[in-house]
Parts: sequence; structure tokens; C-alpha cells
Amino acid sequence: MKFFYRCIAVALVVTVLAVAFVPSVSDWVEQVFQQYVGRAAR
Repeated sequence: MKFFYRCIAVALVVTVLAVAFVPSVSDWVEQVFQQYVGRAAR
């Protein structure tokens, strides 16, 4: 279980850094998040 939380933390940090420093990544992250939320809402 500890490994799972570390993976989540690493994924979160990588996402935040990518959104902050790489152009157009924020649009991709938003699109993926909206698709995930849209599936969960069905």
C-alpha cells in the first residue's frame, strides 16, 4: 500500500511540474480529467 501512495505522489508531482513548465500540457491534462469525470458521472 505504501508503494501505491508513492506512485500517486510521484504522478501528482510530475503532472504539476509538467503543467507549470511545458506549454499545452495543461490542455491535455484538462481533457483527460474531463473524460475521466464524464465516465464516472454516467
